[in-house]
Amino acid sequence: MEFGYKIKNEWLLDDEVTFLNHGSFGATPLKVLQAKEEIERRLEREPLSFFADEFPVLLKESISRLAKFVNANEENLVLVENATTGINTILRSLEKELKPGDEIITPNHVYPGIRNTMKFIAERTGAKAIEFDIPFPVIDNDKIVEIITQQINSKTKIIILDHIASPTALIFPIEGIIRICKSKGIITIIDGAHAPGMLELNLESLGADFYTGNCHKWMFTPKGCALLWVSKEWQNRINPLAISLFHGNGFQEEFAWTGTKNPSPWFSLSPAIDFYNSLGFEKLREYNHKLICDATDLICRELNVTEHAKYDMLGFMSSIELPIKITIDEKTTMELRNHFMKEYRIELPFHTLNNKVFFRISAQVYNEIDDYKRLVSALKDFISKIK
Repeated sequence: MEFGYKIKNEWLLDDEVTFLNHGSFGATPLKVLQAKEEIERRLEREPLSFFADEFPVLLKESISRLAKFVNANEENLVLVENATTGINTILRSLEKELKPGDEIITPNHVYPGIRNTMKFIAERTGAKAIEFDIPFPVIDNDKIVEIITQQINSKTKIIILDHIASPTALIFPIEGIIRICKSKGIITIIDGAHAPGMLELNLESLGADFYTGNCHKWMFTPKGCALLWVSKEWQNRINPLAISLFHGNGFQEEFAWTGTKNPSPWFSLSPAIDFYNSLGFEKLREYNHKLICDATDLICRELNVTEHAKYDMLGFMSSIELPIKITIDEKTTMELRNHFMKEYRIELPFHTLNNKVFFRISAQVYNEIDDYKRLVSALKDFISKIK
């Protein structure tokens, strides 16, 4: 299958919009949406039979396909709605492991929703939520490991690490960090919101205590589908956020049913994986990675700004500093997003870090380098008007 604009009709994406933000919510292919709709029709034709008879079979099939995709044992995997739900599930279950003075730590590249969850848990338990700085631009992976190692002390109870950071798009060297933390008895939680479909995962060999990741971003499922992997030693202490009929029946059974919901995003995993495989895993990764590197080089060169990460530290996204001085407040990033959408018809997310504003570009197989050339023109026009 040929990539670029020739494949864009596989999605419902608006042709009038230059869509450079696959990373936020993904984009579900038409074939997968059609499969989802068929599941919903099956449910509504006979709801009781569907939930009683079809639901267990479809859930087992979805977990089995997902387990092979991320190299995990089926019994260690459950499905949740999104990675934020996964992190909340873990931390709420770990409240009883925390005492006043314990530390929950994370780098400052953390997703804002997880930052809020850490603060919430700290307030409930008396633990401390600590966010430490990892410079951006970053030198290399060894420096990241060094900074995190220096942050760990005898009070560190839990570390939360992004596999791929949302604001900066950096791929963190989690394997080495996990080994160090495990040797010191620190609970390791990996927020892999962007990883499934972007990186080749092997959850069983990773060595973390917990791993959660979205399937609706880079795996092409509908919204509302994410994985939660829990190591065997923790499974009897982890409960879903909603306690329901099968509480006490074991890890997978508890998570399988947390009350009535539309399960079609979960049961669209097989058609989503089929679509992903039809593109070719290696071919997709090579195209997207090369495109994001070429786009980053183009934008940085045209705007005369510094690249903030080595290309081997990026996957299919890149963050670039907006080279202007503007007032930063809680509305800044959304106002910038709205402006670029309204004035230029470009969908682009903005983030703040260390009192600077960055924009993040994504590369997916429906994008071409001309998309980023349009972005360069828009950025130059915007900057000229601000100055």
